[in-house]
Amino acid sequence: MNNQIGTVGIIIPMYNARATVLRAVQSVIDQTYTDWRIYLINDKSTDDSLEFVQQHCTDPRITILSNDVNLGAAETRNVGLNAATEPFIAFLDSDDEWVSDKLMLQTACLAAGDDLVISDYNYQSRTKSYDVRYGKPALLKDNFVKKQFRICFSSVCYRRPARQVLFKKKGHEDFLFLYELFDQYKQARVIDKNLVTYYEMGDSLSRNKNKAAKWHLDLLKFIYKNNPLKVYYYYVWYMVNGVLFTLKHR
Repeated sequence: MNNQIGTVGIIIPMYNARATVLRAVQSVIDQTYTDWRIYLINDKSTDDSLEFVQQHCTDPRITILSNDVNLGAAETRNVGLNAATEPFIAFLDSDDEWVSDKLMLQTACLAAGDDLVISDYNYQSRTKSYDVRYGKPALLKDNFVKKQFRICFSSVCYRRPARQVLFKKKGHEDFLFLYELFDQYKQARVIDKNLVTYYEMGDSLSRNKNKAAKWHLDLLKFIYKNNPLKVYYYYVWYMVNGVLFTLKHR
């Protein structure tokens, strides 16, 4: 089933992802919505990930790119965004996977007039498994900044805005990228279904709570440069919702 909105460009950054990248790519190949193109960007992996995907990812809808130097996830996604010409963009981390109707459901929302579409998701780690749900049909910009819902970046699908959004190399660059989309679109449609399995691999820098808190405070200062009241208002919300999330999923 296709919604005839056009091709969706899918950005998959990859670094030493030999063990998981085929699972991610296969979850795209298995989509019921078939009008897509993958941009699989190797970020100067030190293992044989590049040779591995060159051998196994032979679908003509897959474009494999490779950085000459290691750029990090943010700038590697920018490589994909700059290479992609499609009017709609989705992101998928190389260790996550989509359910088969993910793009079909999201493109239906885009066809109906939504500009930014996310979804509930399933969280998997070595010790835990739980669903992360929002429970409302739309996430407004203000509630996003308050971190009332922790967006899984592999659930993001959006219409490219008039004002281009690229990643900035800062801590929590995903949050800043999404903030700039929310700044233009004001809200995101939330599909009340787990469309992604998010795998926590155990070495994510954002799992360091002290570092994550400092990054987030620095981002709020960057966003609200001349308004310290807003900075600390949203920072308190960030802390409160972080505690509530932890208590709910401990």
